[in-house]
Amino acid sequence: MSLDASIFSGGHGHPFAESTAALGEILEERGWRTRVLLTLEDTVASLPHTDLLVVNALYWSMTQHEKYAPFRERLAFWASDSQIDRLESWVGAGGRLLAMHTACLCFDTQPRWLGLLGGGWTWGVSYHPALGPIKVELTDGGRFELVDEVYHHLSPRPEAEVWARGAVNEGPQPVVWTRRYGEGRVALDALGHDRRSFDAPAHRALIGRLLDWLAA
Repeated sequence: MSLDASIFSGGHGHPFAESTAALGEILEERGWRTRVLLTLEDTVASLPHTDLLVVNALYWSMTQHEKYAPFRERLAFWASDSQIDRLESWVGAGGRLLAMHTACLCFDTQPRWLGLLGGGWTWGVSYHPALGPIKVELTDGGRFELVDEVYHHLSPRPEAEVWARGAVNEGPQPVVWTRRYGEGRVALDALGHDRRSFDAPAHRALIGRLLDWLAA
């Protein structure tokens, strides 16, 4: 396969420009040619020419709490059925998808998105403690520390293979996993709030391993 990657980037409450730049560096180190896309419409349109789709974004309906009210007019978003259809079909036919951090909160009115990821954020159940020092334990051995957020209660599906757990509040939580979807491959890395996370050597190495798995 060729090595063309599209990164869908942007949204609320996170420094997406800097985290996407860091992701681009990691991808390019692994031989991927990258382009950044700022709308889901353009991202879906790029799929026929993309081998890897990276979602590093936070777009959702913003209806869960009034604290989001000031941002709704500009940022509230509903993915369409046809957009989710095309994402599912593309992955199922052999596409590769890497969902980073807030990607597991996106498209909350489309349950099939979390079905594609193999789990993710459930409003009213999932939460995260404040950004700060965390410990990450790798399933195949090893551990590292970094400054990040640990999303709690993401509930990966039985078909997901957990690669790493983060510990800060209620004990180790699954934060990195992979799964097969039809002929395609999906990886979710719920770490990556800001550049500090991507600059941590052990996290960069873990993302590199995910990219190798996705490219296989």
